Amino acid sequence: MSLNIEIVEEKKNPLIDRTELSFRIDHFGMGTPNRLEVKKKIAAMQGSDEKLTIIKNLETRFGASHTMGTAYIYEDSKDLIHYEPFHIKVRNLEKEKRTEIYQLKKRKEPYKHLFEY
Repeated sequence: MSLNIEIVEEKKNPLIDRTELSFRIDHFGMGTPNRLEVKKKIAAMQGSDEKLTIIKNLETRFGASHTMGTAYIYEDSKDLIHYEPFHIKVRNLEKEKRTEIYQLKKRKEPYKHLFEY
């Protein structure tokens, strides 16, 4: 699937040391795009590290052929770990890793080594 992503707004947040993007994805005739595909495309567009790019949210209105979203691009992994909640960090991983992290967390075993930051 070819994603047509348009950056609507780009802000630099110097306090947290991240770039905050608002974007629009046109996907006429297709479903809402996969979060990981969007993450890879935005990281490539911005020339940033994919591991430090977080897709905060994707919102598609019922029947619409476009999706609005927010992405954060961090400069340092320590800031990402500190400011992003657990569920957002997990959403931005592959399905296999998400499943493994949730299983380890349920059994109260260490899981933080599975994050690649």
